Amino acid sequence: MDRVMSSRILATGDSLSDPGAAMSARRPFPLRTLMVCFTVWLIATEVLIFDQIKFDAKAELLEQAARALRGPQVMVPTERPSNLPSGAKMERL
Repeated sequence: MDRVMSSRILATGDSLSDPGAAMSARRPFPLRTLMVCFTVWLIATEVLIFDQIKFDAKAELLEQAARALRGPQVMVPTERPSNLPSGAKMERL
């Protein structure tokens, strides 16, 4: 069986030592496959970008709603009030 296969391959006229034989055996570059892959990548990228824009818009609306529900902002003091009598002086170290 192997001899039949090898004789068919060599019967085409291409010798194994011929450098042009390897080039003629190659298939052309699959341009359609490349175009399909690029199109799928482009669509997926656009979907991801628009999804991120939609997410950012919803997050902004949610923050606005949360601010509206909280009402006016309350200032939180950064220091504790002192319990010293009104006439006492306090110095910072």
